[in-house]
Amino acid sequence: AALAIFQPAGLGGFDVYARKNNSSNLKNQIKSANIRSRIIKYTFLISPIYFVLTIIMSILLILSGDRPLVAVIHAMSTFSTSGISNVSGLQGANSGIIGELLIALFLIFAISRFMYQQDSEGRGYRRLKKDKEVNIMIILIIIIPSLLFLRHWFGAIEASESFSFQSGLSAFWGGVFMVISFLSTTGFESEHWSASQMWSGLKTPGLILMGLCVLGGGIATTAGGVKLLRVYVLYKHGIREMTRLSYPHSVAGAGEKARSFRKEGAYAAWIFFMLFLVSLALIILGFSATGIKFEHSLILAISGLSTVGPLINVAGDGSLNYSQISDIAKFIFCIAMVLGRLEALAVIALFNPNYWSK
Repeated sequence: AALAIFQPAGLGGFDVYARKNNSSNLKNQIKSANIRSRIIKYTFLISPIYFVLTIIMSILLILSGDRPLVAVIHAMSTFSTSGISNVSGLQGANSGIIGELLIALFLIFAISRFMYQQDSEGRGYRRLKKDKEVNIMIILIIIIPSLLFLRHWFGAIEASESFSFQSGLSAFWGGVFMVISFLSTTGFESEHWSASQMWSGLKTPGLILMGLCVLGGGIATTAGGVKLLRVYVLYKHGIREMTRLSYPHSVAGAGEKARSFRKEGAYAAWIFFMLFLVSLALIILGFSATGIKFEHSLILAISGLSTVGPLINVAGDGSLNYSQISDIAKFIFCIAMVLGRLEALAVIALFNPNYWSK
């Protein structure tokens, strides 16, 4: 749907590619795009890739020790970034750390669309190396688990002697997997996450996980959140504005594409980010009106907008459960999930009369 519908309309993350000289043609692009043929085209293009990869991953999980049904469900959950499990998560699986390694590897498809869309420069490794979304993921994978690992000697010194090298390695992997899982908005919890919490001495790392969910994965993927490409565009725009503070008359280079990212792309990304924050505030207000306390309202709102259902199990204090909230709160949560999946900007565009005018 992202490639067939949102791309020609400049929505769903593709808005950052908008250029000033092409903005006047947007309406004609939307009208000329044959939505039905595009859906058929990308269905036949993407479906075999996901089908084959799901089979491969299922076989690998079975060889790692999982039962066939568990392996298939976890494989499908990985590619759909839904975090669904029939054994209460990865703790109930038999594949152990090998299964987590496989899931982390295949979650790359929730970060980048490089496997099925030919719009990046270069091929193979060079193409992946230039993928900004993958680069951001790698940076976060390095920084966040490293900070949690190093906090053992700064925030939990009194417990440092009770841990071995093996427990430290287990703790570091738990942090790495959780970053990948929640950045891709999948929500699988690592079997070693408790070891990571004990090692770092950080009892409630929920704010970190919620931040990762808000960042989200790549555009034109099954991941939710703000999307990493928008974050990158806003970052480049911020760097450019800071440079202009020192050199007001400077001219930025790096080509037309980079300039459009810093101008029109940043403008579109900022509009979406504001809409995301407004939606988040309204949903939190709605949950609070039903009697849910602010901390739980924040977790529920981010969980819904970023489409990460398992977030409430790891971000809170353990007292939050979907079965405990009222029917009105569940209805608000459904609205949040729809907004999170379709994106607020796309919903507004659908209700814009100019979008449907002939």
